[in-house]
Amino acid sequence: MEIVDKRILFYLLKDGRISQRRIASLLNLTPATLNYRFKRLTDSETLKGFKLYINPNFLGKYQLFIVFKNYNDINAEWISFKLKCLEWYNVYGIYASDNIELKDKINYMTKELGDPVLTYFPVQSLFKPSNLDKKIVDILRTDPRIPSSDIAKKLGIKAKIIEKHIKYMRHRGLILIVPDIDLSKTDIVLFSMFSKNIDEISVILQECKLWQFTDGYAGITVCYADNIEMARKYIAAARNIDKSADVMIIYGYEFK
Repeated sequence: MEIVDKRILFYLLKDGRISQRRIASLLNLTPATLNYRFKRLTDSETLKGFKLYINPNFLGKYQLFIVFKNYNDINAEWISFKLKCLEWYNVYGIYASDNIELKDKINYMTKELGDPVLTYFPVQSLFKPSNLDKKIVDILRTDPRIPSSDIAKKLGIKAKIIEKHIKYMRHRGLILIVPDIDLSKTDIVLFSMFSKNIDEISVILQECKLWQFTDGYAGITVCYADNIEMARKYIAAARNIDKSADVMIIYGYEFK
């Protein structure tokens, strides 16, 4: 894959709502050239679309991250995301109304998949979205990349206010717009790191960080690299900070 196409995918992975005009500016491409490359990525189904991930805390639910060996797999409505890793692991985000229900879901998964390799229940508080937040999210469900100006027209509110709410929800990790990329058609590398030293790890991985699921103390960071050698350098630098950090190479992902 050409480096320009890799950069396009990187910017989309980092911010699923970034405009094509902004990507063209960052890459010093004409809008027409960017449009051509974007269309080529979609026509080849390398880029299959975009999805809105909603943090369960936004919906009044508690979430938990759990890792199983991927000899088997399961799908359920209470699985919010899944990272499929080369190391024979699947990373699941699951949610429930309370701790008892979470334990029931863990027990169910354990019966189906075996004992978990890692379980992480972050410190969390349920978010109480405003009516405007709910309306914005409902619109983003149907079109994750809809311009803020179009949302503003639908709701009769200034675009700056819409942008402010979307920016806040993204900053809090309440929503995430994720491109659906067929990684098998690329040679980019996505990898995840679980660390209990998330602040210092984040500094080291800031340049390549895509998504982070954390309570501010520990968590999972998903990162991008143009190739495996670049990934190795990022991982080595992070492990100088946290030698016990778990690293997994991602070959596929699903967000609901």
